[in-house]
Amino acid sequence: MMNYTRSRLFPLFMLAVVAFWLGGCTSAGQQMTDQTLPERRPADFTLGVVVFGDEAAGDVSSLSARYIVDAAGNLRASVGAGSDAGTYPKITRRLSSEQLDQIWSMVEGLELGDPIAGEAMPEDGYLIEIRSGQRSRAWVVEDDSAGAVVGLLAELAWIRE
Repeated sequence: MMNYTRSRLFPLFMLAVVAFWLGGCTSAGQQMTDQTLPERRPADFTLGVVVFGDEAAGDVSSLSARYIVDAAGNLRASVGAGSDAGTYPKITRRLSSEQLDQIWSMVEGLELGDPIAGEAMPEDGYLIEIRSGQRSRAWVVEDDSAGAVVGLLAELAWIRE
């Protein structure tokens, strides 16, 4: 009798797993698509920024750096030699909801274009990584348009020129 019950429950269990997988998770009813970002900051928003710059630059937006804002609101920052896409810095500080909204507003205002897919990293410029729900996208920005976002992240991480 036990095998009969198990064999009847297994398809129901698999159906529930598939339904959950297909449904995905979105935050606050908004979904990040390939081309657009939602207007309001998703609750599970995660941001990663790599600055491919110069360790001796005088401007904080041009210094080699790695910034991560995680979904819990922690800002992680590493600046200088060795700060690249593989760097996972220690927590620098916890950001307020208002500061997270400010960061989101600046990122959402960037004209990012098409996400990258396994392309080579630039020697100069920025790598912007955004995760929300189960979507993760990355863009290479080779002009200075991301400099204001990096400047804000540096300021929030107490990094001075």
